[in-house]
Amino acid sequence: MIINAWDGPRAGLLERQAEITGIERKLDDLSDGIGGILAVEGAAGTGKSSLLHLLQAKAVDRKFLVLHARGNEFEASFALGAVAQLVESADDDTPPAGPHGSRIAHLLHGKLPDEAHAAGWHPLLYELHRILLDLAGDRRLVIVIDDAQWADLPSLRFLSYLAARVAGSHMVLAVAVEPCGPGPAADLLGAVVTSFESTVLRPAPLSLHALEQVCAETLGGPDPAALAETLFEATHGNPMLVRAVLDEAATGPGSPDGPGSPTEPGHHADPTSLASPPSPAIPAGTSLDRLSEHAPRSLVRWVVRKLRSLPDPSFELAQTVALLGRVTDPRIVEDIACLSPAGAEKALAALIDAEILVDGPVLRFAQPLIRTAVQHSTPLLTRGRLHARAARALAAVGAPPEQVAGHLLKAPPQGDRRAVRSLLDAAASATGRCEPDAVRYLRRALREPPAGHDLPAVLSRLGAAELSVDHEEAAVHLREALEHTTDPDARSAVARDLAWALALGSRFEEAVTVLADTIVELDEADAVAHLDDALSCIARLSPGARDLRRHHLTGIRRHLDRIRERATGPSTDGFVGDALLDLLRNGTDAAQVADLAADTLRRAEPAAEHGVGWGAALTAAWSLVVCDRLPEARRAARALGDASRRRGVNLFHLDQCLQAYVELQLGQVSAAAQLAAGALEAGEPEGSPSAVQPVAVAALVEALIEQGDLEPAGAALSARELLDAEGDTFAHLFLLRARGRLRLELGHPGEGLADLLKGRRLDAELGLAAEAVGAWAPVITALHASGRAEDARALGEEELARAHAFGAARPLAVVLRTLAPVVPADRGLRLLEEAVDVLDGSSALLERAHTLYTYGSVLLRAGKTSAAREQLHLAAELAGDCEAYAVHRRACEELRSLDAPPRGPGRRKRSPSALTPAERRVADLAARGLSNRDIAQALFVTVKTVEWHLTQAYRKLRVTSRENLPRALDAATPEGS
Repeated sequence: MIINAWDGPRAGLLERQAEITGIERKLDDLSDGIGGILAVEGAAGTGKSSLLHLLQAKAVDRKFLVLHARGNEFEASFALGAVAQLVESADDDTPPAGPHGSRIAHLLHGKLPDEAHAAGWHPLLYELHRILLDLAGDRRLVIVIDDAQWADLPSLRFLSYLAARVAGSHMVLAVAVEPCGPGPAADLLGAVVTSFESTVLRPAPLSLHALEQVCAETLGGPDPAALAETLFEATHGNPMLVRAVLDEAATGPGSPDGPGSPTEPGHHADPTSLASPPSPAIPAGTSLDRLSEHAPRSLVRWVVRKLRSLPDPSFELAQTVALLGRVTDPRIVEDIACLSPAGAEKALAALIDAEILVDGPVLRFAQPLIRTAVQHSTPLLTRGRLHARAARALAAVGAPPEQVAGHLLKAPPQGDRRAVRSLLDAAASATGRCEPDAVRYLRRALREPPAGHDLPAVLSRLGAAELSVDHEEAAVHLREALEHTTDPDARSAVARDLAWALALGSRFEEAVTVLADTIVELDEADAVAHLDDALSCIARLSPGARDLRRHHLTGIRRHLDRIRERATGPSTDGFVGDALLDLLRNGTDAAQVADLAADTLRRAEPAAEHGVGWGAALTAAWSLVVCDRLPEARRAARALGDASRRRGVNLFHLDQCLQAYVELQLGQVSAAAQLAAGALEAGEPEGSPSAVQPVAVAALVEALIEQGDLEPAGAALSARELLDAEGDTFAHLFLLRARGRLRLELGHPGEGLADLLKGRRLDAELGLAAEAVGAWAPVITALHASGRAEDARALGEEELARAHAFGAARPLAVVLRTLAPVVPADRGLRLLEEAVDVLDGSSALLERAHTLYTYGSVLLRAGKTSAAREQLHLAAELAGDCEAYAVHRRACEELRSLDAPPRGPGRRKRSPSALTPAERRVADLAARGLSNRDIAQALFVTVKTVEWHLTQAYRKLRVTSRENLPRALDAATPEGS
């Protein structure tokens, strides 16, 4: 193990103090004339060689004679080869010449006794023993045999002979032994290790603490503890494996100093040494995240050599276990590896004896990195065949569909219908759990390929799954599915999904054509109802789609009338959404619109006999927002999201965008930002951006504006090339409003006004719910800021009349607040007083904070400082609670101008209670030292989501790193909480 100790004597070994003490005691005994045996046992890479090297160095320092040898699997057939190494290793002061030379040559190269006659060995072994003692003369003798399990049998017989005689001699016999299977070698080594004179050392793996020390000094980076945890998980602290990983991290694959250098596992590096030959400097922040997928090439070569040295078919069985990961039924391994029970048992015993596998109810590799190395040593073609066999074997014993499909993903296509069925089952299971793997399973099923009668099902389910990740590919597959599908219900579902795939790509006119053509060819009421709902919704998304629907509308309504005549009850509700939008556009009383919306949502419940479509339900939920029925809208949006996931219906994250806007108005600004960011992340998959993307970005920008984070808001637009994007779709309504507001906040009233006016005109053309009262009130502010005061007043008066007629509190307050600064001061004050009264008790907390701030500012300008101070205090406190930091800061600045410091919102801002539940969970885990990746796995979210929550928590707690989180959370937690 390298810790950049470049010079000097061997500084010691990590976590080997007990072993070092045992070595020193054995040498002390030898100094006192007491011989003995030192046996170092353990699996490969645990640091046995390092301990023997240390023993040799300490023995040399004491002027002992050290003779050393190492076993080698390729020299195991050379009789007395290890003994010859011992003699050859004698130092220059002890040459094997003179009277001993001919004796040694005669013994090593003469004819050996028959293995079957043990008595014939005694003269030879006695003579070898005498020669070694004569070589030592008056010096204490230390005999060291590394990798003794690979030594030749005659040499092992000699070691066994010595072991019985060390007690009465001035000799220490030291051997390093790995576990090996039964046989003569194991018997002879057993006699050495189990001797009464033996001191047995069994070095343990390195601890996580030791790896943290190593990573801090070799890898560096901001989070060495996380790197150490990753390294420990892969290696279980095996020093050789740790060394192989760090060496490759330092030099890179293929480097001259990398794999294949003297420090690779096969060359017995000094893995636990503090002062072993150092690797080149490792770049700070080196990542070890891919250890589960990548093994150092030097380790792969070592694993191959190790497995090849074991009895057949150990390699094949190891490959199979590596493929499966964890094995509970050995019969599956036999089937996959094509082994007989006897052959599998033999190979399994060898792998367990070598400590490559761990025995138990669950068969697994001793270290995950060894498994990775075995996988890398298996050729790709062989792996593919093994995966195919694994899929068949697992399917035969009733394994979960996802387990079978996981192997099929890595197996070559074979035109197997059973494989297609397994993949379809796995996709259905993944869809039921709202997991994204369904797309991978279905794409693999299409490559099998499916038989003709299975092709429509695979194509349609693949296209439906791809709606969430790649709408362009979804459209291709769904169009092909529509061509092959004949069943009316299935054809209706495919046409609906195809239309939405086209709409997500802003191909609205094509979507309308698909829906209209399919509606008039189907006669089943339920099948037509879903298409009619989708048509009604998609036709509102662009002027061209709206006009095309009008072109088809006469024929569609005639066809729907014929269906209704035959139906037992109402089953098509495609015009419910149209009715709600017409009421909003015409300024109908808010209570009446809200009642219709609530009724629409009740009929959308699963228990309803004739439910309305998802498009109408979304429109109804949005109508509740416009009508200022925010708590009901929140419940509706959440229920729609839950129901769609439960039923496997794709709402394209529109439900999350809706929830974001609801939470924003309710004063949950951070929650709104999180919902919008989540919708944005989920809606930005592998394909091109969808038509919903601008809606999610707009919701995020609106929330960031309220938090005063204008730079991140601009970055969110710029990163998606939306700063100057133009268009005439429904998504551009939200984009133009958010972008216009941002430009006003940034001090660009002309650009902001241009965006807002474009949005208002587009809204009027499309006739969507966004045109409802108060939605475009920022236009009044922009006109006034651009010097067009008369236009601002005229528009404000027009909107005020509409708002009074509409009767909803929040839209009316928005217009009153926006109009107040552009009319004479006394009237402006009355308008704001009315706005404050209107919002008394309202759930629209964000608008209430804005109104209180504006009211307080106007009072201050009017010289009413006492009243202004109270309103500004209320505004600051409420804005702090809402996490609307832009308003909060402005209110605090006004209060400071009155020499009235804010009361409380600073504490709220810093308090963990201001964190949302998701932010608090992430902050707590980060404070406990978990990495972003670990937090994501623990909470079942993405790393991007974790990063977002941490950014929000840092800002609210006013810290800059996770090291400061524990103190910030503890200091700000109220007593008794």
